[in-house]
Amino acid sequence: MIRLIGLAIAAGLILSACATSEPAPFMPRSDYPVDPWVKGYAQETDCLGGEKLAAINIDLPAYPKRAFKGGRQGWTIVQLDVDADGNTQNVTVQRAVPGGGMFATPSEKAVEKWRFQAPKSGPLRACRVLIRYRMGLVTLGG
Repeated sequence: MIRLIGLAIAAGLILSACATSEPAPFMPRSDYPVDPWVKGYAQETDCLGGEKLAAINIDLPAYPKRAFKGGRQGWTIVQLDVDADGNTQNVTVQRAVPGGGMFATPSEKAVEKWRFQAPKSGPLRACRVLIRYRMGLVTLGG
């Protein structure tokens, strides 16, 4: 009987050690890479956002779990077109830091779902957006 009680207590302690009530806080492992100068990636005729892009739905990507757990930070520059109805097209990640798809993949998938008000001057080409992954949060750059 004592042996069974001892086993039950040991099993309870092991299981309670595996359970976590709160996620671990974000612990950056390195400095945040300096934001790029987005205009430096653009041509004179490209759309750089601002007043031309009136958002209807721009859900930001989730911070990748692997990056969060590893304390990784970075950014992406995403290029997109907006058709006459405000739908995104031709979404590509022009640059991502760090490389390897850690932030590029979730950025591209999120931007593909974005919707804008129909542009007054017609379709927009080569719009660029900066998405930051910093301190466990995802934000848009200016």
